[in-house]
Amino acid sequence: MRQIAMLVALVALPPMLAAQGSRPVPRPDTKTAQTACNVNPSDAWVKRQAESFDDSKGGWTDDTLRTALLKATGLTAPLKAPAQLGVQVEGRDQPLGADADDMVQRLKKLASTRGSAWPTKSVVGAAGTHAVYLLAQRDTGLGRAALHRMMEAGPVESPAADVATLEDRLRLVWGRKQLYGTQFRSDASGTVVLAAMEDSAHADLRREGAGLPPFKLGLCLAKAAK
Repeated sequence: MRQIAMLVALVALPPMLAAQGSRPVPRPDTKTAQTACNVNPSDAWVKRQAESFDDSKGGWTDDTLRTALLKATGLTAPLKAPAQLGVQVEGRDQPLGADADDMVQRLKKLASTRGSAWPTKSVVGAAGTHAVYLLAQRDTGLGRAALHRMMEAGPVESPAADVATLEDRLRLVWGRKQLYGTQFRSDASGTVVLAAMEDSAHADLRREGAGLPPFKLGLCLAKAAK
């Protein structure tokens, strides 16, 4: 999401740290990682996410679709900040609900329908938009359409942290380098390493704009993930 200084999930390391690697990281244990790495509710990025994922005012227009999205992804609303740690290891996506595949097809059809209302925050609430983000990772075609719609809608309607993480993931799928350092992979020895990244020297600025944790905290979260 270029217009916002470029805009559980992975983190970026500077090249020299990436070369060192880190211990193998299974699916993140959010509570353990946050405790070990001092995720402070008063941190600016956490506050920004609290605002981005806030559903307390209600007002979304399609509660039926919102409910279906939450069921398909196994999410429980309201989401608690930080909802997006920006930590993803290739091949270790979190399990979704039994209706996930059907919802992916439903969203793909919606994306291809001219004039359709995309499930942004004003349509399905913040929890609903986060569910769309999770589903978009399940299908490359949906991911492309969802990323376009999320960027088009802007950060008020689509949480910047989700947009950044999804963009990084898709850039790697398309053979490009990631921008925010949210994507990791396991090497031949099983060690988790940072996937190819562009302009890592300015990643903290992009991460700040996206409401993601700083590089150093991201590294700690990657190591502490269980």
